[in-house]
Amino acid sequence: MSRDSDGTVLLFDPDPERASEYAAWLDAHAVRIAADVESGLDALDDEIDVVLLDAGLIEADPAATVGRIRARNGDCQIGLLSGDTSGLSVLGLDVDEYVPRPIDREELRETVARLVDHGAVEGALDRYLSLVERRRRVEARRDPEELDDDERYRELTGEIAARRSQIDTLLERTTGGTDGADAATADDADARPAAAVEPSSVAEPPLYRSRPGAFYALWFVAALAYGVGDVVSTLYATVAVPGLIEGNPVVGGLLATVGVPGFLALKLLVFLVLISISVQGGRTRERYSYYWPPVAATGLGLLLTGWNLRLILGT
Repeated sequence: MSRDSDGTVLLFDPDPERASEYAAWLDAHAVRIAADVESGLDALDDEIDVVLLDAGLIEADPAATVGRIRARNGDCQIGLLSGDTSGLSVLGLDVDEYVPRPIDREELRETVARLVDHGAVEGALDRYLSLVERRRRVEARRDPEELDDDERYRELTGEIAARRSQIDTLLERTTGGTDGADAATADDADARPAAAVEPSSVAEPPLYRSRPGAFYALWFVAALAYGVGDVVSTLYATVAVPGLIEGNPVVGGLLATVGVPGFLALKLLVFLVLISISVQGGRTRERYSYYWPPVAATGLGLLLTGWNLRLILGT
């Protein structure tokens, strides 16, 4: 249902004069009138956005009548019109708004506009969460670099952003401020299954979660080159080969003062710093920060390992 179309209202009211007056007040909407419950249910279809229900018509079995309306059109918003709540448990009914009588023209128009907007929010939110879930499934199966070049994925992301903006606009209009909009969005999101909600509404899943295999492969290669190749070749060159002196003054000083444990601690510290930079880049989806640490560690490890092997073989 859309606020732009002004909505269609179904008015359940046994008083023809009052019903005609209400219909005239709601001239911005398409209005259908029903004098009793059965004729109203016959007129209730998917085009109805708002039901205005006279409490006097449902006194015999209010909960059952409201339930029948929901069964016919689960998306419509229901406003209960009543001037006397005695004998009627209003709070226990599945209605969206209680509308006390007497009501004037502006109050009725504002009430219906608000109910139409509430319905529009619900529809937009359902669509938004459906799109977010679809994107989550796509990202779980596809490489992030492939998705960047996929026109359909960019269209999906654009539609998600547009739906989010639509929801924020509707919530701000119905609550009168952005604080209320944020609170309502959080409440609606919390009511949904966790798998259907975006990790932060707004935040996308980290790169290392969408493609964990690539993340572990990059760092496995980096560990082999920098953590194994360089470490083993450096220790062999400086400890087992007579006459070779470590050219890096930092490494040489560590080996001379605290020995092999100090050298290994330095290598581990550098490796952990690089991993932390990569993880942070994955969280913010900053690809440069995500990829350069393992690539740099691999390149540096291969370079140092090759240099050490050259020195060892040249002796």
